[in-house]
Amino acid sequence: MLLASVASAAPSTQIARSTSGPILALAADGDRAAFVVQGRFRQCMSVMVWQPTRRRIDALQLARACERNDRGGRTGAPSVALAGTRAAWRQVGGGNSLETILRSASLERRSPLFIGYGSATDGVGSFASRPVADGSLLAYTLDRRCDSHGDERGMPDAQCPPGLKTGDVVEATVWRLGGPLRCGGIVTVKTLTCSIVARANSELTVLAADAGRIVVRTADGVRVLSAAGKVIRDLPIRPLGAALSGDRLALRTDGYIEVYDLEGGELTLRRPVARDVRLQDLDRDILVTASSDKVTLRRLGNGRSITLRPGRTAYGQLEPSGLFTAGAHRVTFTPMRDVLRRLGG
Repeated sequence: MLLASVASAAPSTQIARSTSGPILALAADGDRAAFVVQGRFRQCMSVMVWQPTRRRIDALQLARACERNDRGGRTGAPSVALAGTRAAWRQVGGGNSLETILRSASLERRSPLFIGYGSATDGVGSFASRPVADGSLLAYTLDRRCDSHGDERGMPDAQCPPGLKTGDVVEATVWRLGGPLRCGGIVTVKTLTCSIVARANSELTVLAADAGRIVVRTADGVRVLSAAGKVIRDLPIRPLGAALSGDRLALRTDGYIEVYDLEGGELTLRRPVARDVRLQDLDRDILVTASSDKVTLRRLGNGRSITLRPGRTAYGQLEPSGLFTAGAHRVTFTPMRDVLRRLGG
């Protein structure tokens, strides 16, 4: 995949790159961003890591290898996470069954390795969640979902327990990179080493990570865990998405963005939003959301906001170094000093 630097109109310190295909996912950590670029065929994608201040871009996976070998099957929205120099990404595909495949590679070792895998039919089977990351922490969930007619279909192992229905989670494990175990329990191919953070006989879907903590959606609400699995806070809200920064937890609920103080568990902000608004990130007191071709930054303290238009299906990630945005065929970095200036200091 060829990428070329492009000039930016404003501000002068903004840095941008164009891509050969649409950008499908974005993540950032420190002064780097990872993003997924669609290849010529929808099921093929490239995974890139970009360090704009050094004018450096590295490929961890290229779409052209897939384009040579596989042009058919299902497709789904990919996702990506970045922990320092290591990225992990989920690719959704398959034929008769839906496959969720997790791979990871780093700038030091760029050959991708499997770290998780799921295969399901009609909502029954195993699933791999999208990965989340921050700093040295990278986590994901592998779960198993049951079939209320498992006995009738000759699959007693898939039969739902009493009170559960087809597609309900009956077993979930949160994994993090680093530790004594083979990631995802994979034994048939080479993989990385991992640790188990938490297990449950119900949902434990990772949503966000920050400063050594992991946010998961549970059967009853949302839970914040330490990297070792200690429960830090439970809240009785089942969110669509989450972002974590320090003691602030932002949740995308039905019709609202809500912000909670983790220390006391209190709701500190509840703001109604349109149906298409997606929670992107939270960095200190700056909330990042996206909708259509727009990315919006809002200060929680004074309510000041700015809106940028990166292009269709916009994404935004905010780090202490600055703001990364992506949309259509372009990814952009704006230094934090310029973000703060536009937000009024």
